[in-house]
Amino acid sequence: MRIYSSLISALLLLTSLTITSVQAEVVTAEEFWQHYNTGNPILIDVRSNDEFMAGHLPQSINIPFDKIESITSFSDEKSQIILLYCRSGQRAEIAEQTLKELGYNNIYNGENYQKLLVAMPESISNGKK
Repeated sequence: MRIYSSLISALLLLTSLTITSVQAEVVTAEEFWQHYNTGNPILIDVRSNDEFMAGHLPQSINIPFDKIESITSFSDEKSQIILLYCRSGQRAEIAEQTLKELGYNNIYNGENYQKLLVAMPESISNGKK
């Protein structure tokens, strides 16, 4: 009886771990730009194309959050640094969860486009990395 109780407890724990959603690695604007300056990150704006065309961060590519699986055409390197942002961080969080399910593991959510724009180092806004 004790064995069954232990098995049931273990199964419940495993199920709860599986069901728990992946939490986004939210970073401050300053941390976002620090990650930007390391290696060769992919900077992804996960907003709609219209939002992207109205303004976006330099060197970012637009992959709407609901089409993030197409990242494999840009990078299949699972340890590639990926920097995500949107208007509030919610769509970036959804995109991050999808990317983690695809096996990517070096993902950072900068959340808010406007905050990132204000905090962007002058060297980046001038086209220098």
